[in-house]
Amino acid sequence: MKNTLLLFLALSLSFSLATAQGIDFFKGEWQEALAQAKSQDKLIFVDAYATWCGPCKRMAAEVFPNEKVGAFYNRNFISLKIDMEAPENAEFRSKYPVAAFPTLYYINAEGDVVQNVRGAQAVDQFIRTGEKALALSEPTGDYAEQYADGDRDPELVYKYVRSLIRNDESHLRVANDFLRSQSDLNTPDNLQFIMLAATEADSRIFTLMTDRKDAIIAANSSDLYYSQVYAACQTTAEKSVEYSSPELLEEACEKMEEHYQEKAEEFRYVSEMGYAKGHRDGKMYAKAARAYAKEIIAEDASKLNDFALRISNDFENDKNALSVAQYAATEAIKNNSDTFRHYYTLAIVERKLGNNKQALAAAQKALAIAESDTPSAIRMLTAFIDSLEREG
Repeated sequence: MKNTLLLFLALSLSFSLATAQGIDFFKGEWQEALAQAKSQDKLIFVDAYATWCGPCKRMAAEVFPNEKVGAFYNRNFISLKIDMEAPENAEFRSKYPVAAFPTLYYINAEGDVVQNVRGAQAVDQFIRTGEKALALSEPTGDYAEQYADGDRDPELVYKYVRSLIRNDESHLRVANDFLRSQSDLNTPDNLQFIMLAATEADSRIFTLMTDRKDAIIAANSSDLYYSQVYAACQTTAEKSVEYSSPELLEEACEKMEEHYQEKAEEFRYVSEMGYAKGHRDGKMYAKAARAYAKEIIAEDASKLNDFALRISNDFENDKNALSVAQYAATEAIKNNSDTFRHYYTLAIVERKLGNNKQALAAAQKALAIAESDTPSAIRMLTAFIDSLEREG
């Protein structure tokens, strides 16, 4: 394989293991981003935003910092944030105009638009949008035909496997056949191929990767290696939901414990919550969620508050799960009692638990704070309190 193949994965993630959070946005100029996209064989993702745009701010605060988003986007894209109203971005704006904010652009290294989407998106939708852009950028057809005709040139096989991954198609048979044909798996090109294909923790190729940890880190970076471990374990955890397999879930968690211990505890809680949510198991969810709230986000009022809201939306009729939402909302207030939102969240949760008296007390506290600090929230809170009082 040619050197471009080595560059495809090299340095594809630049988050630090200490933070490992969210999208790492490129700090250079547009032409530099194009050059980097070409050298690393990636697409460019552009958040075309305006400073006054509320949905833009929401994505910046809630979606871009998400670790799942970061793992996916840092691995597959060069990402930029471009203020479309700033004078210095006039040239970009003239070539890539927008009619609404935010506009999410996906652009190849030649500067051609692969896809653009208007409007803010939630985490899972944003990842699906990126997956679609990858699929559009590299159809599998030509590679599949050449491969079926017997072409086993290493560069062709690499591109074929990459296109299968980008199109969310099964690639393990092709990848395993190629690796079995190689006399030395420790060449730089083969190490890169292993990294590309190690997308599931419950696979032989994942073991080939972890067995060559030192060589892969030496050739690339620890960031790249650990990001691939995380992503592969995440894929196996997601498979466990699809196949209703607690064994796969446990394998994903054990592989994280063995190969990425720093993130293993959080990974277990999040994966167990995902499995429980997929199977509507409120008891299992509550156990993992309570541990997550106590061990992972215990000091972060904003995360506790958002977590409580998410639980109350996902399990609005489940007492086990709602009791954790109640705990998280109460802890958010303990960490920060100066915002009406935290009391309002607690009021919502208490109402769903059937505790109207406690809900009313929390809502009245929220209203008292909003009256002096956030007048725009008064109407919403007043209506909420009125409905509680009617319910008795």
